This record gives sequence, C-alpha cells and structure tokens, in this order.
Amino acid sequence: MKSRTELEAELEEVEKKLDPTSRQLDDLLKRFAASVVPEVKEWIKKEAISQMEENHAKVNEAGVDFVREFKGDVVALLENIDEICLIALGPKDRWPHNKELQQQDLYASSQNDFFSDVFRRAISSLGKILDARGLLTGYTQNSSWRRAPSKGYEYAYHSGFDGRKYEEVSTYRELLRTHWELKQSVSRIKVSIEKAKTRELWDEV
Repeated sequence: MKSRTELEAELEEVEKKLDPTSRQLDDLLKRFAASVVPEVKEWIKKEAISQMEENHAKVNEAGVDFVREFKGDVVALLENIDEICLIALGPKDRWPHNKELQQQDLYASSQNDFFSDVFRRAISSLGKILDARGLLTGYTQNSSWRRAPSKGYEYAYHSGFDGRKYEEVSTYRELLRTHWELKQSVSRIKVSIEKAKTRELWDEV
C-alpha cells in the first residue's frame, strides 16, 4: 500500500500530463473554429440565395435595391465569420473536456453533437438578417428556420455538417479519451490520499 508521500508524488506527475493535454484540447477547438469558416461561408451564401428564391414574389416586387441591401448585409456577415465561428464554440466551461463526462460521452456520436452544434450556431447567424429583411415571415413549425429564445432564429434542419472531414475533430476525440483517463486517475489518487491520511491518523493514536 502506497504512502501519502508516494501518492502525492504520483498525483503531481499525472497533473503534469493533464495540464498540457487540456491546453492541446483548447487549441484543437480553436483550430476547428478556424477550419470550418469556409464551409460556414459557403452554406450561408447558398441559404441566402435559397431564401430569396423561396420569397421570389416579395423580392421581385421589392426590386434591385432590396437585393443590394440584403446582399450587403450578407457580405458584412461573412466578413465577421471568423469571429462568429469562434464564438459558436460556446463558453469554455461547456467545452467537452472541461465538463464532467461519463465514459459513454467519449463515443463519436456524443462528440458529433458538439461539433454539429457549433456549426449550427455559426450558420444560424444568418437568421437575424433573414428576419430583418422579412424573408422568414412564412415561418411555420415545418420551416427550415425556427425561433430560438434570446437568439431570434436558428436553422432547424440537418445542416449537412460532417465532422469526419475535419482532422481537428478526430484528433480531439482521441485526445479527449486520454484527457478523461488522466482526470479519472487524478480523482482516484486524491481519494487514495484521503484514505492514507485516515490511516496516518490511526497510526498516530
């Protein structure tokens, strides 16, 4: 049975591995946010045109000035997509490696949800523009856009995002397992240290 001193030394070694692994995971998410920018831009362009076509009667009646202003809004949005994609990662304490995960959360399907949600939040930045220009007035429960509390509208259908295209996603998944195992080791060692303290108290009396 290891002494408290031995356990504390072991804990220090594991934590030395955990900290850089956490930073690597942070970096992978930020790199993903940068890598996904071209796909988000392309998706927004296509959706903007698609919504104009869906509202062809309104757009044709409004004429070229309406289209020019709408296109200007979309272009301005696209110029800020880098920052939008970074913001779409959400609060840092909600990133998977910063949460208390269960082992089943390490499977690909759970991580797909996170990366897919980041993509959806990024593309949903178009919703405010569509709404402001009156292109979502035909909103129903079956529409591709839905109202989202405090966010205006968000895209409701399958976005077409496929995380397998991104190296950052697969690397993140693999490293997340290592990170989870290190965190489990830290928890186990801390419990063992507390038990060792208890044994020491017994030996003292």
